[in-house]
Amino acid sequence: MTLEEGQILFREGDPGENLYVVRDGELQGKSTLGTAINTYGPGALIGELAFLKHEPYTETITATEDCELIEITPDALDKSLEQEPAWFKSIISFLTGRLQIAGENKRKSDKIKALPSLLYILDSDHSINEIFNSVHNLFNISKDCINELLQILDDLEILKIQGTQVHVKNRNVVHLLYESILYRARYKKTPPQILSMTEQMVLNAVIKTVHQSNELLKNGAFTIKTESLTKVAKRAMFGATLTTRTILPLLERQLLKASIPLSKDDVLPEIDTIPSFSGDFDTILDLMELNRIYPLLDKKLV
Repeated sequence: MTLEEGQILFREGDPGENLYVVRDGELQGKSTLGTAINTYGPGALIGELAFLKHEPYTETITATEDCELIEITPDALDKSLEQEPAWFKSIISFLTGRLQIAGENKRKSDKIKALPSLLYILDSDHSINEIFNSVHNLFNISKDCINELLQILDDLEILKIQGTQVHVKNRNVVHLLYESILYRARYKKTPPQILSMTEQMVLNAVIKTVHQSNELLKNGAFTIKTESLTKVAKRAMFGATLTTRTILPLLERQLLKASIPLSKDDVLPEIDTIPSFSGDFDTILDLMELNRIYPLLDKKLV
């Protein structure tokens, strides 16, 4: 079959009925989900995945010059396969599956690649179109991929999509998540912002103690009595014991401060000899939120 310059071979969403091989000329494909343009020259296959999977075409194909193509219908393919050995059709099915897996892997890779830039621009509320344009200009990622990322962040309650606007719920958490992902990518190890299970249990006990305290926070700062903390910890730490040793890593990270000087190089006092602990409540809440999100985000991305 032949196409003249400007003619459309098929449109995005049309049934994937036929497969095409370019013999001469050039065609371009464009999807409404992205701004990337695919070019097809002599020898290229067009519409192969939609054809083999019996799904709609995913882009609109237009001839950019006069073209000659070979059109392969399902009947023609079946007749050709009947003349081949029985195992040939199995190979075609296998290659189709591998092609689909490769497409899914690229999609996952695109999302992982685009996530840091998306988090970076979420320093304020944006329209969805502004986000699409910003991330696409950086990485040439399709709109549907960016939309998937936004939906993941919405599901994790990091942001809220309302109509055409995206509202960030906690910019401190977004910044911490961005720094954590960047650190892991750069150094190939767990980011320093991530808390151990013991640290999370201790901080959970701290949060519950602050909530039960009658003392008002002063500019986000709190002070809690050790006696109150140890009582809450017995219920909140799932059998683990609150000791000076278990709380020391949080003191070293300056997430908590003891009311008396402590050093890991000295003999540590019993925890009940320390009158109280203090810290910044918002910082602790943000870190706990980061540690809730971090493992869930990994699972959703892969």
